Amino acid sequence: MAEVLSGFVVIAAIALVGLITARIGVLGDTATAVLSKLTMTIGLPALVFTVVSRSHLSDIFSVTGLVAAISGIMMMAVFALAGSFARWGAASTTIGSLASGLVNSTNLGVPISTYLFGDVTAVTAIMLFQLSILTPIALTLLDFMTGRGDRSRPWRMLLVPVRNPVTVTALVAIAFNLLGIHLPPLAMAPVELLGQLSVPVMLLLFGMSLMQAKVRVPRPDRLPVALSITLKSLVQPAVAYVLARWVFHLEDSVVFVCVACAALPTAQNVVVCATRYNVGLNIARTSAIVTTVLTIPLLLAAVALLT
Repeated sequence: MAEVLSGFVVIAAIALVGLITARIGVLGDTATAVLSKLTMTIGLPALVFTVVSRSHLSDIFSVTGLVAAISGIMMMAVFALAGSFARWGAASTTIGSLASGLVNSTNLGVPISTYLFGDVTAVTAIMLFQLSILTPIALTLLDFMTGRGDRSRPWRMLLVPVRNPVTVTALVAIAFNLLGIHLPPLAMAPVELLGQLSVPVMLLLFGMSLMQAKVRVPRPDRLPVALSITLKSLVQPAVAYVLARWVFHLEDSVVFVCVACAALPTAQNVVVCATRYNVGLNIARTSAIVTTVLTIPLLLAAVALLT
């Protein structure tokens, strides 16, 4: 438990620096956008390649990812049923379902996994599942629901995963792993160095995002927002615990990893989707903000109860 709490101290310290940085405006108004692009296009792909190419694939595609997938899909199904019954609209219900089940496995999942679990293998499978399978399906549905998609070329949605540098890098690393290809130390050194920048920068972004967080929910969206936050932050970790403890009979340490991954906040990709299609914006934004704020208290509670 001491090691886990030490990880929280590191996370909190760097996030605090990000919060202060945003408060005094030392990096300017475009800092968040620039740092996000830096991590998503350079730092995180380098880190994922370094870890995945050297790990046992059984550690990556483990039962932890399966628990995350099942619990996430269950949350999305519950919100979809509620949205259908309450007639919140097909597109808005789709966004709410994504906000209820997709976890932020990159911006916050990677640094938390690094400092609490020792590496990023716990969130790699979740990342691949969400980016390679769930996101293309969601975009296809939203294209047809909103009428913005090119119905003559629906196959373009299949290209969504290969347009994401993190997914592409992970798949290349898996191929290297399977084929037994190892880059020489001189070639890996710059990749490792670039990968090391991703975790602290993402934690700085986490702190900066807390400074920019504003919650204003119109009355019609309050019920779907409340349901999404409840499913994401409270129900999904509880379901993950039940699955890990009593369905898969996992060890205590692995149960903690499953619950911690389920307690991660709503994925930022949900906000991107809502913005792109101009549907469910209040649901996506508010769920992302509130679940992000709740993440650290939830993880501390998981530490106290499960370690």
